[in-house]
Amino acid sequence: MILLPDSDREEIGAEIARQEERTSGEIVAVLAAQSGSYRLLPLFLAAFIALLIPLLLLYLPGLSEGRWVVWSADKIYFVQLIVFVILAFLLSVRPIRYWIVPDSLKIKWARAHALEQFASQEMHTTQGRTGVMIFVSVVERYAEILADQAIYEKVSKDEWQHIVADLVAQIQKKDPKNGFVEAVKRAGELLHTHFPPGTEDDNELPNHLIVIE
Repeated sequence: MILLPDSDREEIGAEIARQEERTSGEIVAVLAAQSGSYRLLPLFLAAFIALLIPLLLLYLPGLSEGRWVVWSADKIYFVQLIVFVILAFLLSVRPIRYWIVPDSLKIKWARAHALEQFASQEMHTTQGRTGVMIFVSVVERYAEILADQAIYEKVSKDEWQHIVADLVAQIQKKDPKNGFVEAVKRAGELLHTHFPPGTEDDNELPNHLIVIE
């Protein structure tokens, strides 16, 4: 899955570099194809439905040649196995698999992935605790901006949420590049206001868009 062409990634990275010249804060952008594979859910659903097959066949005997007959155990097992295999295959097809996953589960996985990336990108290790991460997970249609402690003390979550809402709108319009660029610009404005350039502005975190495919 190609999320963004190289030219778009470079443009986003260049915008991050421009904004970081105006602030002592650090901006990191992460684009993930998905936050979870959800491979076990299709198997669970297929197994659950297959387990119901014996009940249906035992209590709903078929009519054959004018008389009621009861299904034999081997026939029930065969039908049960076929149902499981077919459903497991169909429900594992990527679009169907993502469609059957409850939204609450998608949000839970995406949120966990965002926190994991915040830690793995060492956002909490900047000198002034002024790291900001813009995170998007495509399959889950989830976006979030996470900021370190020093930023949350001066910038409210509502301000970040407005940026997230506009970023999501751009992604829904199939324009993720401009969505990221605009989000980086607005994040840079907030950081410039509250965290102007200092005497020790080391570039501590990567400026390019981090893509997880």
